[in-house]
Amino acid sequence: MKFTPLFVSVCLAALLLLGGCTSKFAYNNIDWMMYWYVDDYVDLDKSQKVLLDEKVEKWLKWHRQEELVTYRQHLEDLKADLQTGNLTAQQLSTHIQRGNNHWARFRNEISPELAELSIHLNDAQIQEMFDALEKENQKKEQKRNKKSAEQRWENAIEDTQDQIKKWVGKLSKSQKDLISEYTVKFLPTFEGWIDYRRNFQASVKNIMLSRHEVSNYAEEVDYMFQHPELFKTAEYQQASEHNRKMYIQLLLELQTTFSEKQTKHILNELDDLIDDIDDLIDD
Repeated sequence: MKFTPLFVSVCLAALLLLGGCTSKFAYNNIDWMMYWYVDDYVDLDKSQKVLLDEKVEKWLKWHRQEELVTYRQHLEDLKADLQTGNLTAQQLSTHIQRGNNHWARFRNEISPELAELSIHLNDAQIQEMFDALEKENQKKEQKRNKKSAEQRWENAIEDTQDQIKKWVGKLSKSQKDLISEYTVKFLPTFEGWIDYRRNFQASVKNIMLSRHEVSNYAEEVDYMFQHPELFKTAEYQQASEHNRKMYIQLLLELQTTFSEKQTKHILNELDDLIDDIDDLIDD
């Protein structure tokens, strides 16, 4: 089973993107971390690295100057809502959507220039990159297939408990039971997710290999990046939406069981994130 950790989306509205980095160190060193990540997929030559350097510097400047303030405001709004009492389903849904919007803005900011950068790859590099991506797909499948259905459900329950524990602290037995009860209501989405990855990767690979024959190549690639839903089946999107609603319902019930200590723990976690963002803005 695979599902998005929505609790993190709710409580961590200030996603620092690029791999989900949430520490000041990671954010301030995200340029070299990106190169390390890229090297896992494609070996760039010197001129290509120079082009990437210029874009990364531009993206980070934009992100620090414009996005961090938005994240901070979201965290403040989330904190204010929590302090007024239990959140409603609409409030939870809104915070989740705002969290998703942070990623969408980042994606939309960099995707046109990523498309332009991809023109400078040669066919061998393109093949190397997509071979590496497919190898990653296969590893994910192999890892999943090593587990029985029962083991996958047990892991899903444990993962969900760990996500929530990070924000509220130690969970009571009744809270763990509630999480277990809801987790088994989630629909499995791994097959839909891996198919989506392969559909998206295959489409991008095909157009990249035809880049010199497509007059509006950059625009076509940019459109693919900005509309990932085109590569998701209706069944996968429906299952994902079902899981989102189930997670919201879980949080609605779970929050009524929070002790004063747990509520304080959540607020302290949010304060720590706000402090981190303030430091990053001031750097």
